[in-house]
Amino acid sequence: MDTTVIIAIIISTIVALGIIALVILLFYYHWRNQELLVNFSAFIRENLKLKDEIDKLEDENSELADKLDEATGGTRSRPRRPKGPPTVP
Repeated sequence: MDTTVIIAIIISTIVALGIIALVILLFYYHWRNQELLVNFSAFIRENLKLKDEIDKLEDENSELADKLDEATGGTRSRPRRPKGPPTVP
């Protein structure tokens, strides 16, 4: 009788510790995922800013090349970037 009670207490303690460990692990992963999502969002925002800057520089480069073509009478060896929304290959 005493052995059964002791074994039951040991098993219930192990199960309770396992549940507590799983809850702590769940909170840790939730916190870690939130941190990663914030950093990923910042990464995406920075990439969009850089893409806009690249587009602006490409447009400026195209305008300068057009002015150079007009001044020299030459033609560009590089094809012009099409105006409008980007296309997905």
